[in-house]
Amino acid sequence: MTRRKLFYGLGAALALGLAVQASLAADAYPSKPIKVILPFATGGQSDVVARLITTRLSVGLGQPMVVENLPGAGGMIAAASVARAAPDGYTLFLANASTLTIAPHLQKGASVKPSDFTPVTTVSQFPLVLVVNAASPYKSLADVIAAAKARPDKLSFASPGYGTTPHLVGETLRREAAIEITHVPYKGGAPALNDLLGGQVDLFFEAPSTLLPQIRAGKIRPIAVTSKTRMSALPDVRTVAEQGMPQLTLESWSGFVAPPNTPADVVARLRIETEKVLKSPDIVKKLRELGFEATSSTPQELARMVRDEGAMWSKLIKERNITVD
Repeated sequence: MTRRKLFYGLGAALALGLAVQASLAADAYPSKPIKVILPFATGGQSDVVARLITTRLSVGLGQPMVVENLPGAGGMIAAASVARAAPDGYTLFLANASTLTIAPHLQKGASVKPSDFTPVTTVSQFPLVLVVNAASPYKSLADVIAAAKARPDKLSFASPGYGTTPHLVGETLRREAAIEITHVPYKGGAPALNDLLGGQVDLFFEAPSTLLPQIRAGKIRPIAVTSKTRMSALPDVRTVAEQGMPQLTLESWSGFVAPPNTPADVVARLRIETEKVLKSPDIVKKLRELGFEATSSTPQELARMVRDEGAMWSKLIKERNITVD
């Protein structure tokens, strides 16, 4: 009996020791640097935003956050590297909306699905701005639609690439307004903007960060924003809903996701610390200056956004027969 009691006592002590050890390990997260994978190139506005946030977030987490840029294939190269990583919270993906909601439906052979990730939180959001050359006669969506109906296929709209969010918003305009305008894809926002400035294309949907310097310089004219409310940076520019086209309402976003099966306590720590950063007045101010709004969400809210937007884009891609394969 004494031996049995001793055996059970040792077993209980061992179990308690393991539980305490596991608890301490969880409490210790993070105990080493965290790698953050970005699906875009170094030096762009999205890269600037990512580094601004991760620099501040590393202070709250008490560990460095090492940013690694892996552009290409609509974000699928970066996505695949994170999906294969260990689910321990030390590899994160700062994804943009198109990587999770467009690319998997656009690329028939996409190796990564949105369900391959554990959602953490959104980080920033921004609308698109519809702009024209400052010398253009168009000053509203109504002007554009009227001109397109009067001269089918004579107007053109630029995009930073085939299958990008600006391209799909332009396709949505074509569908909802029942107009024909020619899509002109470029390899990035900068060459598209250059041709708009040069008068080679008529219209351009793009993120505010790319457009604001030229808008402030008076070289291009904003005629609509796709946000639900007017932008603080462009308070005089009416929303698409105010101009009778609520179907174009869209706010793109970026957010943290982790490899599948990342522990809930790790996700919770990351979300809480990220939310603290995004509530910092100086971070909010800096993001707005770049054309972004700080925004955070629960993992469940982020998962719902990915699901709903994915269904919306999938339908449009099929209807318009859009493919990059």
